[in-house]
Amino acid sequence: MENEKKLYEVIFEGNVTLFKTLINDDPLILDRISTTFFHESPLHVAVLRGHADMARELLSRNPGLVSELDSLGHSPLHLASAKGHVGIVRDLLRVGGHEACLARSKDGLVPLHVAIAKGGPFEVVEELVRACPESTWVRVDKGDLGLHLCVKFDNLGALKVIVKMVGENDGVDFLNARNDDGNTILHLAALYKNFEMIKYLLSIPGIEQNATNNNGHTSLDLIENSPRDLKSLEILNFLLQSNSQKSSKYSISKSHSSPNPQAKQNPIAHFRQRSKPSWKRFFTFDNTRLEQHKGALLIVVAIIAAATAVPIINMNVNGPDLTDHYSTFAITFVPASAIMVLLLSGFSLRNKFCVWIVLQLMYTSIGFLAMNFVGSMLSNESRGAIDALTLISVLILFGLLLMVSALNLIRLIVWVVTNIKAWVKKSKSRGKDVNGLQMSEISIQKMV
Repeated sequence: MENEKKLYEVIFEGNVTLFKTLINDDPLILDRISTTFFHESPLHVAVLRGHADMARELLSRNPGLVSELDSLGHSPLHLASAKGHVGIVRDLLRVGGHEACLARSKDGLVPLHVAIAKGGPFEVVEELVRACPESTWVRVDKGDLGLHLCVKFDNLGALKVIVKMVGENDGVDFLNARNDDGNTILHLAALYKNFEMIKYLLSIPGIEQNATNNNGHTSLDLIENSPRDLKSLEILNFLLQSNSQKSSKYSISKSHSSPNPQAKQNPIAHFRQRSKPSWKRFFTFDNTRLEQHKGALLIVVAIIAAATAVPIINMNVNGPDLTDHYSTFAITFVPASAIMVLLLSGFSLRNKFCVWIVLQLMYTSIGFLAMNFVGSMLSNESRGAIDALTLISVLILFGLLLMVSALNLIRLIVWVVTNIKAWVKKSKSRGKDVNGLQMSEISIQKMV
């Protein structure tokens, strides 16, 4: 037992000369080590200390040490991969081969998973993948492949190595592989808001941008459901532009028609508008169109305000009594003036609730302007001489105003209900995705 302790001390120090002396004095000492109660084999100690010469000497004298496991089920290759010792990894692979690459620890990790999680030199990942490409298909807890771990542990270098060495051969099935939650590597990159990872993934031809997970969410949905910050908005815009460009290329190849310039200027609005059925668009606020005609709207309300204010200002005290028209003139003038004040103060017409307010004020002003018109005709001496055509025209105008006002109210209700449902769904899905992601990350960190 004393010799075994001395052997471990020599290996710990990395003294190869003294090690050879001990072996010459006791040639069976390495064979007896397996029957002792040490938690690590001599090779484990040499690997942990980074003594490449000592590890090479141990392998030459007892190759079976490469398959020995410590108390956690880690082989020497697990430890060398975690420590990033490229030379020792090569020596261990030369002796252990495929079996060493596919050896699982008690937590179900193969050496490739450990190398990815620890974020060491990408050459270690390169050596492991070259020696055993099958290890990239080994799944850990939650069904994650090595690709998923690259995203979770922000190891872009390892991801590029695996995609280059394996993805080109195994194709889209490998690049779009899903874990138990149905998440692809693009889903995880979106959940972690890793912009550099997302840009790299979308540059790969085989990546499916619109793939859905078990909750029916694409990577774009996950970003939209996440808390809004500068990074998420930047990623959202990038994903929408990428989706829009792919859709435009597909549309051009199918119809040979020129792309919509408005979609280039505003890809977010174009993408969402294009995805809606025609009947739903009828009940949706088109805030972009009203924003584009902001100047014309200002001119119209200015004319209405002037048309109602001038008669009151120029009222002849000796003329007919206009007291009956004061209320209708006021109700016409006030909404028009309110719209002018809102527009001149920088009131945004991109907000849908603001659009509803402006439209409702406009309908009110036009309606009471029509009432002023009818009242003026009835106040004439020939009030009974209003022909049927004029009366029908006025009734049609009032009917049209009532219809568009009702439509405007329906649009508001639809907008409110849609936003409430989206908020509830977002809260539930965000909880499911984030909780599942956190549990997966915690379990992997425990494994490592």
